[in-house]
Amino acid sequence: MKRDTTSETQLGRRELLARAGRYTVGAAAVGSLASAVPGLRPEALAAGGATEKWPWPYVKLDPVVTAERAYEEWYRVFCGAAVVSSVIGQLREKVGGPYGSFPVDAFKFLEGGVAGWGTICGACAGSCVVTNVILGPSTAGSEVGM
Repeated sequence: MKRDTTSETQLGRRELLARAGRYTVGAAAVGSLASAVPGLRPEALAAGGATEKWPWPYVKLDPVVTAERAYEEWYRVFCGAAVVSSVIGQLREKVGGPYGSFPVDAFKFLEGGVAGWGTICGACAGSCVVTNVILGPSTAGSEVGM
């Protein structure tokens, strides 16, 4: 079968490599700029902060309130982030502490089974995020954590 080379949507190997090279050079320039300009840092500096230690404190939540919040949040951030927001939002109010800095909207990508790919249910993935924050990381042989 002969390939149609007249299509504008096809990208040849040579052009692909040229574009990849340009993107790499651009990314390297941004990275070196970030390290050269005071105040701009390419790496995250969360080490040593209040959010570093797990598990985070937890208080029992009303399941009806949690369900209502998840339902309402779906219209804003969709399934996965709605689950995260429904729990983390209440814990912000009741516990404070590390939950105030938790980036709930960062989990909007869970919509449609992770960026619309349909690979995993966003609601299930969101509940895994919340559970891991509350239970903490698992350790070998431990019966707690995920």
